[in-house]
Amino acid sequence: MIRVAVVGAGVFGAATARELHRRGHAVTLYEQYTPGTVRSASGGDTRLVRTSHGENEWYARLSRRALELWREVEQETGTELLELTGVAWLDTVGSTFADTSAAMLDRLGVPYERLAVADAERLFPSLGGDDLTGVLYEPEAGLIRARRATRALAASVPLTIARVRPDDPPAADVVIWAGGAWLPKAFPGLLDIDIVRRDVYFFGVNGSWGQTPGFCEYDGPFYGHGELGGLGMKVAWDGGATSFDPDGERVPEEATLARVREYLARRFPALTDAP
Repeated sequence: MIRVAVVGAGVFGAATARELHRRGHAVTLYEQYTPGTVRSASGGDTRLVRTSHGENEWYARLSRRALELWREVEQETGTELLELTGVAWLDTVGSTFADTSAAMLDRLGVPYERLAVADAERLFPSLGGDDLTGVLYEPEAGLIRARRATRALAASVPLTIARVRPDDPPAADVVIWAGGAWLPKAFPGLLDIDIVRRDVYFFGVNGSWGQTPGFCEYDGPFYGHGELGGLGMKVAWDGGATSFDPDGERVPEEATLARVREYLARRFPALTDAP
């Protein structure tokens, strides 16, 4: 039996610790905050789960395998993690993402639909924009409750709340550093990783937005989902590259919020949000 210390209880650290524990090793998981913390990249309320990723077969195969493994975690822990409401890829003028993704889905035998804009309108209470040319709809995709999933993984092994450092590592035969955004701070000068921020917003919407598919606009780039369990409607812009300290304050950027609001008004014109 090997004594293993895994530093960082995000989804990668927690999953690694869980798997090593299942293989019979003595594992302790170390986390400076708490599993599922809002500060970590895997600590948000939700994430989209989808297969489409253009020509990247490796991503598509890993995504399908991940669905199987998350189902196993659900059964093992009795925790509901997945909401497979589908994901709609909103195709716009000049984009090739839907075509390359569809070719890969065909190759792997993953079900999907190609919808004209008029047909895709049934998926949402409203859908608009002159630049919208069609929709690639994945019915077996959807959402995972990310914070809940991370905590479910971490619950299977002993946990120590502490901020450990490479110059004072935990006592173990093997130490695995899974610190995510904190790795450049833990190993300065060794890892050339630029940590950038991504603002995510939840808007209060009415019940007609419940159980709508997740949505992605690859060339926007925007993504999000409808109302889920009282969280509201999630929308994020996946652009920009503002460097960020993971221990810093989470203050929304007004310019990004304005961009998101403009997108909502254009793409989902019947949407009403609350302050």
